[in-house]
Amino acid sequence: DEKLLNQSINRIEISDNATEILNRNKITTLEDLCNKTKTDLKKLEINQGEINKMDIELQLLGLKLKNSL
Repeated sequence: DEKLLNQSINRIEISDNATEILNRNKITTLEDLCNKTKTDLKKLEINQGEINKMDIELQLLGLKLKNSL
């Protein structure tokens, strides 16, 4: 749903630290986040637990990270 993809990453429950890293890397919308793989996020130095949490939060909205099952 395009309306959902255009929403801010602030819509999902993630740590302030993760939000700051995403914003610093110009990942500001759910669509930007969905275009990233877990490996991409790990390279930004976001910890695995936080990446898993993002993935779950996206799944609850019917979305997913790139290449996620």
